[in-house]
Amino acid sequence: MSSVDNGSHPAVGQSGSGTGRQLQSAASLPRLMVRMACDSERAFSASVLLAELPRLVPFVPHEAPGTSLDFDLRFFRDEGRAMLAQLDVQTTVQIDCARCLQPMSQPLTGSSLLQFVYNDDQAEQVGDTREPVLVDAEGGVSISDLLEEEVLMAVPVVAMHEHQCQPIWREEAEDEVAEPEVERPKRPNPFAVLAEQWNVPGAKGSGKKGEDQ
Repeated sequence: MSSVDNGSHPAVGQSGSGTGRQLQSAASLPRLMVRMACDSERAFSASVLLAELPRLVPFVPHEAPGTSLDFDLRFFRDEGRAMLAQLDVQTTVQIDCARCLQPMSQPLTGSSLLQFVYNDDQAEQVGDTREPVLVDAEGGVSISDLLEEEVLMAVPVVAMHEHQCQPIWREEAEDEVAEPEVERPKRPNPFAVLAEQWNVPGAKGSGKKGEDQ
């Protein structure tokens, strides 16, 4: 069972410690009881390695396996007592260029106002400017899960290199080398041979057999 941060002690990287954003292990990110986190207005500012978040591993740049994900997270309640959190993330991901289909690094930022709900009916009532987040059966939520979801939502559906890379269809066309035409030997016309043998008038190269004898 995951440990729960009940707010009795500051988590590593929690804002207000005076140390600023710092790199920490994703495994150390707490699972919070949302109601208590919002009531006490918990806030976090830290960095984790992108490669330590399982669902984000496919987006880690090959040339930069140590790429970090910076985030700021603040829990609070609005005037209607809804449980909210403001989440901002910043990182670099690797995705395929839609034009040449080659890997490319893409700077990524994401920002969402999260509203925590207990069931699907409540989620349907959340306004368009907020992202509903379903808490677990105990009323808790994992910070690492929130980070993964935010990055996945921010990944662009279509992205292309800034330079004019070669379209994949053009590369395939250039790779196809046209086969040189091979000149095939001309097959003798059997009818022309017969015409010569039987002295057919008008046949090419023919002459009357027995002439000048």
